[in-house]
Parts: sequence; structure tokens; C-alpha cells
Amino acid sequence: MKRLITALVLCTVTSGMSVAQSQNKYEDLANELEIMSGVLNTSLRQNVTSDSWRVNQIDTSYLAGQGAVFTLSLRGHSNNWVHEIETLVEGFVGAVPSAPPVPPVPHISGSFEEMDEIVMEATREWESYAEATSRHFSHALADNNDRMRDLRTMQRELAWEAREAERELRDITFELRHADEERKKELLEQKEASQQKLSQVQTKAKNMQEELKAVEKAQEKELAKRKEKQEQQYKAFLAGFEVGISETLCRFGAGLRGLPQDEHISMVLKDFEVESNRARKDRIYVFSRTDVVRCVQEKIDANKLLANAEVYKF
Repeated sequence: MKRLITALVLCTVTSGMSVAQSQNKYEDLANELEIMSGVLNTSLRQNVTSDSWRVNQIDTSYLAGQGAVFTLSLRGHSNNWVHEIETLVEGFVGAVPSAPPVPPVPHISGSFEEMDEIVMEATREWESYAEATSRHFSHALADNNDRMRDLRTMQRELAWEAREAERELRDITFELRHADEERKKELLEQKEASQQKLSQVQTKAKNMQEELKAVEKAQEKELAKRKEKQEQQYKAFLAGFEVGISETLCRFGAGLRGLPQDEHISMVLKDFEVESNRARKDRIYVFSRTDVVRCVQEKIDANKLLANAEVYKF
């Protein structure tokens, strides 16, 4: 019995010592990761020259049996860079709504009921057009309030003039149904004047449409410039980032002594990639601990270390 009790005590003490040693091992590794994150931060500041992006924060963690993980969050001169890329993906300016054609007014010999239907339909189309175009340019020309107000005023005027001419035609249509021959002559003259008003509105709409297309073309050029600049900044940041992390691991990777040889070192750029559907994904670099040690020993260089890494989006 005494032997059994002694054996149980020894097992308990041994188990406790093992847990304590394991916990100490993780604490040592946590300190090593913290030191490495500081080295990485300094290295990236030296290698990444982008005016728009910089590494603002590095968080570290460890997954037993898998390896160390460094999660890097980006901030900088352009805090809304993700929103800017989303905007570029969607397109800064969409297609300008086409002005609906003004339908020709039927001759008196036609059906007056048909004229009513055409006039009412034209009103709905013009109001819809004015609203859609105004909404479109309120976004596309946000940087030019004066110009945007001018365009909105033009659209409201066109819609109002169209409604006014159509109202006159409706009144004429109704009165013609019961007018005598002498009155019909006067009404036909008024009808002609109303048709001319609609024609003038159509001309104004055409001129405005041409102007809107010119604005759209200018905005498309601006979009191309902004997109090219974003792509250049994206490539410049990645180039500096990849040089920074690979050279840092080659020079200081030996400091991660607590990391088992068969595990990995992962670098996660948080929310760096933006898909066409506006979903954000991490850009992840996974280096094998073995390759890092080989680079420290100068058996491979930083370029080879980077080439051997697994890089993907998730």
C-alpha cells in the first residue's frame, strides 16, 4: 500500500513539473515572438516606402504543432485605402443614363386617347431620367459641387419644361374632343406651339447628354490615373514588405529558438486583398522553420526563402 501511495505521489509531482515546464516553454517562445515583432516592425519601416500604407500593428500568436503567426495590420497616410480600391473595382463613374427620346405628338387625325397615353408615358420617362442622372452625378462629381448643382438645375428645368408642354397637350386634347370647327383651328395652332416646346426640350436634352458624356470621359481618364497610381503603390508596398520579412527572417530567425524545427512561421497581412465582390481577404506568407534556419546559415538567400514560401489569399 505504501508503495502504491508513493508511486501516485511521484506521478502527480512529475505531471505537475511537466505542465510547468511546458508552460515555461510557451512563455519563452512568447517573449521571442515579441522581440521578433519589434525587429520586423523596424525592418518594415526601413524597407516599405509607400506613402499610402504602413504597418501599424503586429500581433503574435503560436499554434502548437503548426508554428508562429505574425498578424500585421495596415494604417497610414491613406486610412481609407480599402474603400478606395473598392471604388476603383466598381468603377468611379458608371454609364450615364440615356435621355429618353421625346415621342412625336400625333396629328389631330389620330386618336386623342392615344395622345393622352403618349404624353403621360413621356412624363414618367423624363422624371425617371432626371432623377437617375441627378443621382448618378451626385456621386460622380462629388468633388465639384458647383458643377453638380448646375447639372441638377438643368435636369430639373428639362423635366419641368417637358411636364409643362405635356400638360398643355393634354388640355388641348381634351378640349378638341368637344370644340367646334372655329375653335379647333385655334387649338391646332396651340398644339403646334406645344410641339415646338417639346422639340426644344429634346434639343436641350441632346446637348446636355453630350455634355454629360464629356464629363464622363474626363472622369474615366481620372479613374485610369487613380487606378494606375493605386496599382503602383500596391506593388511598391508588397515589394518592400516581402524584402523586409524575408531579410529579417534570414538575419534574425535564429532568435526563435523555442520554435520546433518542423513547424512554420506565418506572416498575415490583415484584410489586404479586396475581391471584385468587395470581400476582403488576408494575404498570407508561410515559411518553413527549416528554410529559415538554412537562410540564417547562408545555405540559401532571402530571395530563395521568399520563393519557397507558400503565398495565398484567405
